[in-house]
Amino acid sequence: MKRIVVPVDFSATSAAATRFGTYLAETMKMDLSVVHVFDVRLSTSQTISSRARAAERQRLEDRLSYFTRRNVEPVLATFQGRMDVLPAVKTLALEGGAAKQLTELSHAEDVGLIVMGGVGTGAGLQPPGAFGGVARAVALRGGCPVILIPKDYGYPRVERLALAFDGTDDIRHMSGFARKIIRALRPEVHFVHVAGRDAEAEWQTKKEFLDLACGPNFPSYTYHLDELNHGPVVKQLLTYTERTGIDLLILGGERRGFLERLIAPGHLRPLINRSGVPILVIPFQRQVL
Repeated sequence: MKRIVVPVDFSATSAAATRFGTYLAETMKMDLSVVHVFDVRLSTSQTISSRARAAERQRLEDRLSYFTRRNVEPVLATFQGRMDVLPAVKTLALEGGAAKQLTELSHAEDVGLIVMGGVGTGAGLQPPGAFGGVARAVALRGGCPVILIPKDYGYPRVERLALAFDGTDDIRHMSGFARKIIRALRPEVHFVHVAGRDAEAEWQTKKEFLDLACGPNFPSYTYHLDELNHGPVVKQLLTYTERTGIDLLILGGERRGFLERLIAPGHLRPLINRSGVPILVIPFQRQVL
């Protein structure tokens, strides 16, 4: 069975990510791993001896177990009486660099999704502020989809989601995992496109979209197509998610440039924190089935 990995730094946003990961693990019938990556050289000022290293690892493992129970159990409690569909929950403390460890973990065959705090949301990592850079690195170079959770995010629910696309190849690229999450959550589905300057090209994009929507393997045959006026893509998407009440925004792209622009540091931070909704990034390295 595939598993959802939730990297945590013990911040409030990591707690929200753990709750969201638990919610998805139950609804998508996946197992759950809550992971903390630490560097003992940064988390303690003591001289590094084998005994000190082992003591620090045990302290972090105990803290991780408590953190996980505190945030997983309230979500699982809402599914009482359905023990056959509850996910298996495990914790794991890894030593090393967070970006490297999590990127490698995302390429593991049994990892289907990562859920973590987004850019600028961490509070408990050493050194402070590092988790945002980790989130972007995993989203760009990871081997599986990544959901980035905004600061001050509340209880998990997804009743309305939107897939942002530049061209129809982006939809083809995202369709495998998007279809899976749509079938599990059964939300209202929107496709959103920010228009370019070329009217003829936009007419062609809409025609290709309608043709694709009539073919096999489209993410959802019940949908709304929302065409936004030309303008800065990030600003348009921010206004759109707030106005439409989107609960999950899906980003991806067949072309590296489109996705990289959207999750550049100056773009991703406002997308996550100002919109207040989780963002699902489907990486361009491989098609997710």
